[in-house]
Amino acid sequence: MSVTSQKLDGVLERRQAQLSLVDAEIARWNRVGEVLGLLRAPGLGGGLLARAGLLDTDLVELAGLALDSAAALGRVRARVRRRTINIGVSGQARNGKSTLLRSLSGLGDEQVPTGKGRPVTAVRSRIFHSTDHEGARVTTHTEQSFLDEVLYPYYAEFGVVTVPTDLAEFTRGSDVLADSALAAQLAADPHNGPLLARLREIRDSAHTWRRHLTGAVLDVPLDGLRQWVAYPAEESVDPDRRYLAVREAVVHCAFPRTDTTDIGLIDLPGLGELTPRAEERHIVGLHNDVDLVLMVKWPTGTNALWTTSDAAAMDLANKARGAAAMRDFAMILVNTGQCDPENVAALRADLTERVNNRTDDAYFRVLEADVADPDAVRVEVLDTVLDHLADALPRMDAAVIGDALAQCARNQQAIAGRVGEALDALRKVVTPTSSEALHALAQSVLAELAQSLQAWIGDLERQLTREDVGDGFHDRAAEVRADIRAWIDTGFGEGAEHWQEMALQDFRRKKASRPFAAAALNSVRVELARRLAAVDDVLLARRAEFWSGLVEALGRLGVLCGAERDPQAALNRLVGALREIPEPCPAMVDAFEFVLDVRMDFRTLVLPDVRDALQLLYPEPPGEEGVQMASLLGVSHDAQGAELLYKRVTQLAKQGVHDTGRVMATIPERAANVLLAFAEQFEDGLIRGKAAEKEMVRVVDAFREQMWPADGNADLAVGIGLQRLRGLLAELRAVLAEEQGVAA
Repeated sequence: MSVTSQKLDGVLERRQAQLSLVDAEIARWNRVGEVLGLLRAPGLGGGLLARAGLLDTDLVELAGLALDSAAALGRVRARVRRRTINIGVSGQARNGKSTLLRSLSGLGDEQVPTGKGRPVTAVRSRIFHSTDHEGARVTTHTEQSFLDEVLYPYYAEFGVVTVPTDLAEFTRGSDVLADSALAAQLAADPHNGPLLARLREIRDSAHTWRRHLTGAVLDVPLDGLRQWVAYPAEESVDPDRRYLAVREAVVHCAFPRTDTTDIGLIDLPGLGELTPRAEERHIVGLHNDVDLVLMVKWPTGTNALWTTSDAAAMDLANKARGAAAMRDFAMILVNTGQCDPENVAALRADLTERVNNRTDDAYFRVLEADVADPDAVRVEVLDTVLDHLADALPRMDAAVIGDALAQCARNQQAIAGRVGEALDALRKVVTPTSSEALHALAQSVLAELAQSLQAWIGDLERQLTREDVGDGFHDRAAEVRADIRAWIDTGFGEGAEHWQEMALQDFRRKKASRPFAAAALNSVRVELARRLAAVDDVLLARRAEFWSGLVEALGRLGVLCGAERDPQAALNRLVGALREIPEPCPAMVDAFEFVLDVRMDFRTLVLPDVRDALQLLYPEPPGEEGVQMASLLGVSHDAQGAELLYKRVTQLAKQGVHDTGRVMATIPERAANVLLAFAEQFEDGLIRGKAAEKEMVRVVDAFREQMWPADGNADLAVGIGLQRLRGLLAELRAVLAEEQGVAA
């Protein structure tokens, strides 16, 4: 591997190392945008924002800065994620671009078509060196992207407001093409006339391209690529214009030069073609997808001097280079093939005099080669370009990344400044309370809370001794067991006769009764446990009552639950409000999350004992019970045996239901004990925990407007909204303050 190749590999490795860091920065700016979006949510109206000195237009402006930063980093990402060194080939049409690409890639006329006197290549293609496989992948338009990217630009050029809404309307010609007066006016215009003719060509050839508008990615053999990327021959009677359906073509093939594998060639459609907005598409093709642009100029005939069209083409490269130096990003390649030496000399002198300010290669390095000679191209062009990039790419990468980071830093400073001003304004909304007063208020809240929570706990204790505490559960459990017995009596859902027929068939097939019996018992055991879980609704309702009692006992703290009617949602809202306090209250959050985590479902509270009660339904229990079960399951292999087995399995199933009934009888008391234990632990941690008073001071400071409104009808939503606003601004400030990992 040459020194140049080693340097280029090092560039690609350094780029890949930056990718995860760039992704993290993009995610950070996306989060900034999300939080700014939340600040515009319905719950934070203009009145609340005004208290922070913010207007909706301010948030729109700040969101624009966040998008701007994410976009700048997105351009960096597009650069560093590439695993190839990409060389873009640009210039006016009919100057030898396609011929140069053929010499560089080793492809032929079927893949990179060329022609004399007229443009041939119609599609932007990317060609990559690959020794593993060769072929092309063609990405086609959808109908909508075809309208947006191919058709509508023509109408924009014409200044026509009314455009076809779909392809059917376009192909019917019920638009500008059908308006004879307007069409005649456009045809007489030297700029619009050729475009109008091209639009008619597109419509008239719709049968050749419309069926390909699927948005699919097609694998195309190299020998069949031409029809997808080239203009049809002018002499064609019914020209195939399927190239119109193609968005992009990607080609993989083995390049003649093999010592540098990570090379890509970007074939940009020629400038000056009769296609609207070609310059915009050209810039998109250059931006972030190429590391260097080769501008091809062929000094034949009257093309021996640098023209305004050439300058315009180079200006596009200047717009696309970003922060990279122009001398690093672009070179001019003089195509000397089939040219008079006088023309080459004239162009060389003109480039030195007018483009490079009388100094060779001052602003643009000028190369010369016959682009049709592959050997000359490899030596005079490719080697020179790669040697240049080996030294220039680190500079260009640093410049592009540094420019994006500087842009992000400016945006970050602007947003952080406005956030700081808003937080300062919010601090003045409420008159600060002295530390002593805050502590006194916090102590009063804790005292009131302790009293109300202990009353709630007292109710839970009394439920342990109430005779009717389990009535609802027992009634539901009785319903469930009755349903299960009905299921058993109907042949386990199969019908008694059908169940016995299945048993008899299995006996005869296996010449044994125990396999079917074992499977039947296993199935019954699993189904019983599943059906018994229907008591969940009563258990979960009991838990909801528990939470509802807690919400009622929260006193002043309950205002943080908002207007939620569901007790679980109310407690979760309270936890969310506590999390948004600028000064954290982890112990209080933990206490409420603990009480929200109380498990009262069947699987947690009942299933362990139910499994024990269903042990008698195991077909092969250990010890003496196994011997007895084996004798029960061993029956004759005839209809009488099947009937006997059905009766025995039925008896065992009903016994299992009976045994689970004894388990169910203990559940109400157990549930009451569980809820009481959770309540006592919650109250203990919330009221007497080490950080209880300190955190309550923080809560009182943050929510005193809601907890002690100025009058009994004060709008608590305003206070909650202000706290929400403070929390979002604090989060925004924290996200902005995160340290970035990307370096230029």
